[in-house]
Amino acid sequence: MLLLFINGSPRRGGNIATMLAAMRDEAVSRGCDVEELHVADLQVRPCTGCMACRSRGDCVLPADDAQRTADLLRRADALIVGAPCYWGNVPGQLKVLFDRMVYAMMGEGRRGFPRPLHKGKRAIIVTTCTTPWPFNILFRQSGGTVRALREILRYSGFRIVGTVQRGGTKAAPVLPQRVLRRCARLVGRL
Repeated sequence: MLLLFINGSPRRGGNIATMLAAMRDEAVSRGCDVEELHVADLQVRPCTGCMACRSRGDCVLPADDAQRTADLLRRADALIVGAPCYWGNVPGQLKVLFDRMVYAMMGEGRRGFPRPLHKGKRAIIVTTCTTPWPFNILFRQSGGTVRALREILRYSGFRIVGTVQRGGTKAAPVLPQRVLRRCARLVGRL
């Protein structure tokens, strides 16, 4: 089984990286093949909204890391995506990547309705937020990140098998072991 890990955090060694590392280690211990991408390391031009990719099946922009990521996504059996909460949503770099890969995530039916290209694949969403728990949930901060990722993945055909929302990361930047164990256990659902 090939698992694709996408770290949407611009921060190296932060909480998202720590949570994804716990999941990666568990996946490797179960014999899974793992590909990891750190969005901050990718060179991705923004989407121009030309919509040509819908009929062509590929992007008209010059090749960059968006096409490479799309190829990895097609080959992956499951996806684990981690992103911190930025203003109740995903960081801009991650959004740009998903915008550029729309042709590899969903097709378009004859009447213009979305057609999922990853039906049957599973996904896990991991997010962090500086807003303390339970206010990160009540004020829909980390929930906004989860909602945005669910929407993208749902239209692509992925089934979300688990989410982790960790609030209060500014006051308590070190993640408790129980959070990392929970992250690792979710890999068993893939």
